[in-house]
Amino acid sequence: MLKKLLPAVVAVYVLWLTSVHMNDKLMRGYFMAPLKFKELVAEDNMSEREEDFGFKSKIWLYGTNSPEKLSEYFNAYEGFEVDVVYDEKEHRFMVGRGEEKTTLDDMFAAQPDLSGKFFWLDIKNVDFNNKTKILKELIALAGRNIIHKSHLVVVSPNSEYLDEFAASGFLTGFEFPSLLRVKRDGIRKVLETAVEKYRNSTVDFVCGDVRYFNFMDFYFPDAPKMYQNTGREAKNINPYILKRPDTFVVLNQEPDVKKIR
Repeated sequence: MLKKLLPAVVAVYVLWLTSVHMNDKLMRGYFMAPLKFKELVAEDNMSEREEDFGFKSKIWLYGTNSPEKLSEYFNAYEGFEVDVVYDEKEHRFMVGRGEEKTTLDDMFAAQPDLSGKFFWLDIKNVDFNNKTKILKELIALAGRNIIHKSHLVVVSPNSEYLDEFAASGFLTGFEFPSLLRVKRDGIRKVLETAVEKYRNSTVDFVCGDVRYFNFMDFYFPDAPKMYQNTGREAKNINPYILKRPDTFVVLNQEPDVKKIR
């Protein structure tokens, strides 16, 4: 029985390898031609920071949007991703996407010592008009909660507004654009715009979903990277990505906390 199944298993494996190779080859050829590689690929413009940014672990927790979740996993992870919206009327940061009533101060106040932790702050609404207010409040928040500014990573798709944050001591990240609703003939334009945004900024990282790994690797080959790995492919791709020298953080969904401890 096993001998009969072996050829089929081998055939499926070869087909999978071929499809992965061809997908990568087609992707690179389609989106790069006819431009030359050096004309489009972004050069590394990393801010002058410590080589490892002080990170001791590459695996951080995704979607830590409540004090309860932060408390549950606080001792299991070094870094946490938090979705944040700046409330311009209240002049404070709201955790989540705007619907929740929890503030970032509430999150931080629930822990006695934040000195050894890092936070990826996915700020949803940084723009030209509010960037100065957001920066001012972020500096005040770091002071109130006794957390070093270099332990807060400000992430936004609007990297052109993050230079002042970097100059003030915060780490910064350019959020790689989602391609889910982009039509095939429009993808290349989106990627070219992303490269230009990165080139014209001083951000420390390019941040994106692992489903865009090929694009991030190809268009930003030397940039320090932070990934969100929250899909079914997490177990398969984590070992490969984590070994790469340009990978600094991989966000994962929470596993069984008992297994971590």
